[in-house]
Amino acid sequence: MIVRAENLGVKYGEIWGIRDLTFKADTERLALIGHNGSGKTTLLSVLSGIMHPTTGRAEINGWEPYRRKDKWIAIRYSFEKPDFRVPIRVKDLVETLRANPLCSNIDEMIEAFEIDRFMEERLNSLSSGQAQLCNLLVALSCESEVLILDEPTAHLDSYRAGIVDDIISQKNGVIIATHDIEEGESIADYFLVLKEGQKVWEGDRKKLFSEGIYEVMLTDVKVNPQVETIYRFGSTLIVKASREEVVRMFLGGKLLGVKKAGLRYVYSKSR
Repeated sequence: MIVRAENLGVKYGEIWGIRDLTFKADTERLALIGHNGSGKTTLLSVLSGIMHPTTGRAEINGWEPYRRKDKWIAIRYSFEKPDFRVPIRVKDLVETLRANPLCSNIDEMIEAFEIDRFMEERLNSLSSGQAQLCNLLVALSCESEVLILDEPTAHLDSYRAGIVDDIISQKNGVIIATHDIEEGESIADYFLVLKEGQKVWEGDRKKLFSEGIYEVMLTDVKVNPQVETIYRFGSTLIVKASREEVVRMFLGGKLLGVKKAGLRYVYSKSR
């Protein structure tokens, strides 16, 4: 999958949701990372063909999705907040999916998401978590060239979110938007970090973890790591240090854990 944008801009009245955005990602799983209002959903709307850009262009596999109406079936878009207003039962949705030749692994998804527990419930009466699972059932059980997911694990507990992320990480042709750093790292092979509609950083996993920046968890919030601290999240620090310094701190009992800093480091640049 090749996703690219050239001088892409989307304007809402006098406000730019995205402005002068240029990038190229040749990958099977692309993650858009950024805080609320960073432009993630606006970019997804353009890539899914829902919205036309104000300036510039965007392409997926060589075609502009908002111009090629004959290509709509190649894209499956799952919204962040599912809105099921129809009063049909979950089991009726399942039967509808089973009648679609493009949907082949429905039973696998039902078992993974434990949807059989609320099969008799009506869609418009589901909890936000149940509605999200039904939303993901539709998105993940049916084939498409490109799967676009906006905050796929919103409203889910950590256990089910982990199951969803594992399933998504095994698929190709995926574009997700998330503010969850761990989710982005567990799924994607290429990352685009946005801030106020503009690019802060982009690159693949190799580039993401190539710098000598570490994420360390202190044994005590009062511990002084005595190395250059770039950013602090309570007892978790982003530090610039040599491998030897990190090992020394760990063996000295100052650290509970350590790993190469990835998205947490580049995401901190967008704050």
